[in-house]
Amino acid sequence: MLGPVADGHSPHEPPRASLIARAGERPALAANVWMGGAHTWVGEEIVAERLRGAWLLDCAGDMPRAHCDAAARWIACVFPDLDGHPGRFDRIQELASEAAAAVREGHATDLFIVCAQGMNRSGLVTGLVLRELGVPGGEVLERILLARPGALSNQAFRRLVLG
Repeated sequence: MLGPVADGHSPHEPPRASLIARAGERPALAANVWMGGAHTWVGEEIVAERLRGAWLLDCAGDMPRAHCDAAARWIACVFPDLDGHPGRFDRIQELASEAAAAVREGHATDLFIVCAQGMNRSGLVTGLVLRELGVPGGEVLERILLARPGALSNQAFRRLVLG
């Protein structure tokens, strides 16, 4: 059995993401918002070349180096998926606000928010970004669960998304 490559990512598990909000569907959405994971089978494959004009928020530190290098802006926002209020939540909120501004102002063609499996950490940050863009918490949760069933099983993260 093959093990992970040097950057910690298996070549047989391409990162994948699901579209949560499409550019133009709301006035504040000038870019697509995607939620996914470095090691998931759910969603569309994230091809490194697609990231050229995109922002990439990596909540687990598991994205392949080629993807991080290809992104117009790569931000490591690594925190554990523990059922509780995340440490440095103020920093997570700041990054979500910065990413929301990039989406609102068209500084990114796409915003990819990823963690390991694309379920909890990426769900929390995606939820915070969309709430910052004016989407109500209940609608955010509905969008995430529709695109990624089983996501936000971390009840503390779910409560933070709902506000």
